[in-house]
Amino acid sequence: MEELNAYRTDLLEALEGVVHELERIVAKLPVRKWHQPINHSGHSPHYILFHLRALELHVFNPQLPCILLKDTPNLPVFDDESWMAKHYCQDEPAAAILEELRQLRMHELEWLRSLSPAGWSRLARHPWWGLHTLQWWVELQADYSNAHLRELSAIKEV
Repeated sequence: MEELNAYRTDLLEALEGVVHELERIVAKLPVRKWHQPINHSGHSPHYILFHLRALELHVFNPQLPCILLKDTPNLPVFDDESWMAKHYCQDEPAAAILEELRQLRMHELEWLRSLSPAGWSRLARHPWWGLHTLQWWVELQADYSNAHLRELSAIKEV
C-alpha cells in the first residue's frame, strides 16, 4: 500500500509540475511565437494552452468529483475539437488562460490529495474509454497534460 500511496503522491506532484512548467514557458516564450503553429497539427502555443484549460474546466474538474459522489457514473463525452472550434479566442491573454488553469488545477489537486484509498478506486464509465477507476482518469489527465507540455517544450525559445 505504501508503494501505491507513493505513486499517487508522485502523480499529483507531476500534475502540479505541469503548471509550474507552463508558467516558465509563458514567461519565456516571445510574444511573436504565441500564434505560430508549432507542429503538424497547426496548433499554436496559445491554442494548446487554451485547450488545456478547456479540458481542465469542462472535463477533469467537474467529472472527477462525480466519480466520488455517484455510484459508477456515466461520464459524458466532451468533443474538444468541436468545443474549440466554437469557443477558441485567440485574443485572450496567455497569462489569463494560465492563471485560470492554475487555479482549477490547484483546486483539483487539493481535492485529490484529500482522497481516501477507496476514493481512488471508485469507478466511472465513459462511452469511449469504458469502465475505469478515478485513479485511471487522473492518469489520463496527466498523460494529456504531459503530451501538450512536450509540444510546448519543443519550441526552441523555451
